Amino acid sequence: MRRDTLDTLERMFQESPVMCAGGVDRTEVDTLQNQIGFELPPDYREFLEKFGGAVVGPYSVYGLRASEAMGDDESSAMKVTERFRADGWPGTDRWLVVSMDHSGNPVGLDRDGKIWISDHDAGALQVLTSTFEDYLRKWCLNL
Repeated sequence: MRRDTLDTLERMFQESPVMCAGGVDRTEVDTLQNQIGFELPPDYREFLEKFGGAVVGPYSVYGLRASEAMGDDESSAMKVTERFRADGWPGTDRWLVVSMDHSGNPVGLDRDGKIWISDHDAGALQVLTSTFEDYLRKWCLNL
């Protein structure tokens, strides 16, 4: 990730430590990657290794752990993904759900590193950004 993105996140989590779950070991990230069946992009891997999972701006960003500020049902990206898949949300069978909008729509990471939303109101799948870092910058941080 870009240095200014990391600096913004680190500053945010220093000011509000309850927003960040804390970094995880590379082997835990590898395990998640094996569970989902595709290689995680470097920007999301870096986020997981440094922060684990966090509330970034107005959105929860799922990883391997939930921060204190996240809900009880937001413990990991894999568990959130499994829940959306079980409920039959379009697109989630091909993604790892890494966030959710304020309407409860899943935001997912695909095998190419793109970030998608499954919008139940519009009944459509839409690409939000081409990378995870762009999602953080544009949607979560407004940079």
